[in-house]
Amino acid sequence: MDGNNSIHGYSSAARRVALGVAAVAAITLLTRIYLRSGEDGGVIGAISYLSQFFTILTNAVVMVLMLLIASGRHVLARWIKAIVIAIVIVGIIYHLLLAHLVEFVGLAFWADHGVHTVVPALSVLWWLVFAFKPPLRVSDLTIWVAWPVLYCTYILIRAHFSGFYPYPFLNLPELGWSGLSVSIAGLLASFVVVGLALTAIGRFASTSRS
Repeated sequence: MDGNNSIHGYSSAARRVALGVAAVAAITLLTRIYLRSGEDGGVIGAISYLSQFFTILTNAVVMVLMLLIASGRHVLARWIKAIVIAIVIVGIIYHLLLAHLVEFVGLAFWADHGVHTVVPALSVLWWLVFAFKPPLRVSDLTIWVAWPVLYCTYILIRAHFSGFYPYPFLNLPELGWSGLSVSIAGLLASFVVVGLALTAIGRFASTSRS
């Protein structure tokens, strides 16, 4: 079945699983907001703080995307893949670079691994099993990096006024423009590498089921 442009034709199983992924993402995000609200003076303060982080925003996009799929709405297959790449990057960076820095306990532990481990894993599994996988085009690379470019632009504008940079690799005052450019270039390159890897894995998975 050709799924180059839409989710039309996804099975009821695919839509049910997508709804489950959306529910997990929603519960995890609400838990993060609940835990943070005690530190930031309420729900609004918690949302304002958490909305600075790529992890949280990407999980929110995954939630919305999966809800759209579950409802049978039209979503471009290439954009689905781009968001799956983003959530994979969230998991990879966390487990390679950040997981050892802070030790969470109790509900915070589950909320932390929800956004960094569970949602990324479920998203990849959904994509591998159910998603349409159109042939790779050069223009796909632009789609893959669109979300991180949008995020970097947003956070640099916001941090200019707030003074808070959520990630060291985006800290303009410390890195300078040249250092920042190198950091962003490296980030975008990682999206391309992961995208190509997912393409190869998806192709292998599709061939194996044929």
